[in-house]
Amino acid sequence: MAKIPFTVSARTARLIGRENVSNAEGALIELVKNCYDADSENSIILLDKTNSSILIIDTGDGMDDKIISEQWMTIGTDDKLYNAVTKSGRIKSGAKGIGRFALDRLGETCSMITFPKKKRNSGYKWDVDWNKFEKKDEDGRNIKINEVFAEVNDIENSDYFNELKSSISNSTVISILEEINSEKPIINGTALFINKLRDEWTDSNISKVFQTLELLNPPEGLSKIKIWLLSNEEPEKYGLVENEDFKDYDYKLVAKYTKNDNFDIKIKIHRNEFDYNLIPKSLFNYEDMTQFPFDVETFKKEKYEINRTFSELIKGITNENGIFQNIGDFEFTYYFLKNTFSSKDRDKYFYKEFLGNRGKWIEKFGGIKLYRDDFRIRPYGEINTQAYDWLLLGDRFSQNPAAFSRKGSRVRPNQVAGIVKFSRLDSTHLDDQSNRGGIQQSETFEFFQNILLGLIKVQEDDRSTVGFNLDKLFSEINEEEEAIEESGNIADEENDENETQEDTKSKNTKLKKGVKARDKKLSEKEDELATSRAMASAGIMIASFSHEFHGIKNNLTSRIFLLKRKLHKVINEDDLNSKEDGIKLNNEIDKLYRQDQKLKQWIDFAIGLTKKDRRKNKKINLVEYFTNFNQDWDSNLFKERDIDFSFDYKDELKDSFNTNISELDLDTIFDNLITNSIEAFQRNGVEGERKIGVQLAIEDKFIKIKYRDNGPGIVKDYTKINDIFKPFETSKTDDLGNQIGTGLGMWLVKSAIDSNKGKVLLSRPQNGFEISFWFKKMN
Repeated sequence: MAKIPFTVSARTARLIGRENVSNAEGALIELVKNCYDADSENSIILLDKTNSSILIIDTGDGMDDKIISEQWMTIGTDDKLYNAVTKSGRIKSGAKGIGRFALDRLGETCSMITFPKKKRNSGYKWDVDWNKFEKKDEDGRNIKINEVFAEVNDIENSDYFNELKSSISNSTVISILEEINSEKPIINGTALFINKLRDEWTDSNISKVFQTLELLNPPEGLSKIKIWLLSNEEPEKYGLVENEDFKDYDYKLVAKYTKNDNFDIKIKIHRNEFDYNLIPKSLFNYEDMTQFPFDVETFKKEKYEINRTFSELIKGITNENGIFQNIGDFEFTYYFLKNTFSSKDRDKYFYKEFLGNRGKWIEKFGGIKLYRDDFRIRPYGEINTQAYDWLLLGDRFSQNPAAFSRKGSRVRPNQVAGIVKFSRLDSTHLDDQSNRGGIQQSETFEFFQNILLGLIKVQEDDRSTVGFNLDKLFSEINEEEEAIEESGNIADEENDENETQEDTKSKNTKLKKGVKARDKKLSEKEDELATSRAMASAGIMIASFSHEFHGIKNNLTSRIFLLKRKLHKVINEDDLNSKEDGIKLNNEIDKLYRQDQKLKQWIDFAIGLTKKDRRKNKKINLVEYFTNFNQDWDSNLFKERDIDFSFDYKDELKDSFNTNISELDLDTIFDNLITNSIEAFQRNGVEGERKIGVQLAIEDKFIKIKYRDNGPGIVKDYTKINDIFKPFETSKTDDLGNQIGTGLGMWLVKSAIDSNKGKVLLSRPQNGFEISFWFKKMN
């Protein structure tokens, strides 16, 4: 019996490859994944429409002649399947061995320069013409795959970096390469020169690729590869692809599952939607709000952690078929963000203000996206596709479209964003479809989707519980306001001789309710007024004696000059400069002068606070404000303490930094921050440069102000850093632990920001102190 081998025509092999890389955008992404799998720290992509070419450069391991022959030239190689982890510990993104057909999908010909890691000053040049796959033999039949050849030539006495520079004419690419080389020499890697492009690359196509690359690596955590996308025709339009750092959310849920016998998931939740400081504390008297995680202490922290098993997330499910074991390690980071709210709802639910345009962010980054080994699996979460809502959140909402103030309410697909990360090493039941069209539909994938829905429900239930109780509180508060109003009306009424006993009894009941409600309201204001009275007293004293202060200030300006003039009449200059007991009289006079200047500055500051025009809100340009601010402080306090104060902004935006605020509120914020920084420098004996910096930036409709210093920062004893905003909270103590600070500075900062409907974010950087806040921008 004869045995005959299977064979395949070159054309068929090419068609199979093309089916697995359906479009040009997907082909480009596959080649970037190859850069990642080669342990490259960089990937540079240049689209050149004029010359109909694409250039892709990496700085990875490169390939020697053996790898080119046995792996690169072998269709369907299983190398990445069995050697799944790179030398640096990355999980390789490919496993089917057909990614090189992405080259065919993009252009008719391709040249490759590669320098392997193990060899120095030698590499290889590989050339292929994909049209050869369509050739026929003498009998008119399609040639076999083993009859198609690529050319490989040695590159001797050269190195990868210089070979790239000599082969590339684009100055931007060369500049990037030189920058990379200056940080770490470029010795090995692979460059692909794809020519005679099969697609017309429009501006829309390129923008879409750039957006896809932004989402290629998950936004959470550090990116493992730097990616540049460049256009030869529009060199300024694109560039380094960077991940978005997102903070403007209402809820953030991070669920992490590491395989365990209990099938237990660790869940962290950040409840960032409600302003605890504005919420009446009577909310926490309701039964729901006395229990974890809604109790007052947990609510104030905003963050909490819980554990949930698969069975707790999906009620009624059992593991009889062993499907629980099919789920490998995964991490789910999920954001909920409403797109808008009314002023009535803000007052009712005590919402925090938005930081930016959430609608635009959702348009770009919305949807739940899947990442395998830090690379995105498309099309899940793809904008404007059916796969955007692959978890069918829209269907869930339509089945229960209740407002969030009703328990059991559901989120809408246009209100969420998130990423699911897992690895193919321990999630073997979540395989790709062969055509790169997503994950294969299976019982395991369906179960995994339900786990994710169960996790989303954890956030939904939390939010609807808070909303239900806030709605209840709003109704009760409004009844109190109504009782106060009714009691006031009764008090204003004249006596009615014909009033019945029943009418009198009803009025008395209403009066009692009104008095109780008013007493409660007054009690809530009393603590705040007590602090305000203390500060107001100091202000009144300054205002009452402002005339006397002006006189003192004027004397401070001239008295040292008058003293010197008198001294020169009775003492010669040599005697003034001579030392007696180690002291120069002239030096002592100079010290008195500097002290007078300090007193003068503080008197100017104190008197300025009492001026009426400084208390009124008006249009203020922050660049001008900080210029004057620096001059006021720098003349004595900064210079004397060797403090370098700087503020940065883009000069072309100078006229855009306008906001509606009073000078008094700005002074309250920055005088307190500056004072805290100076005291921290002195108290902790900071060595070296002392720096205070302010940065101005425009973020959509807001002006962002970032203040930071390089001092010791917030003391480590504050595990909850926002506690420093509490009144009378201070870390300034003497050696015996006695408080020596007022504890009002940061409370005043927060109050001034809140009164102008600003947003504040306190950070804890590795070094120093940092706080950011946002005010609405004026035209």
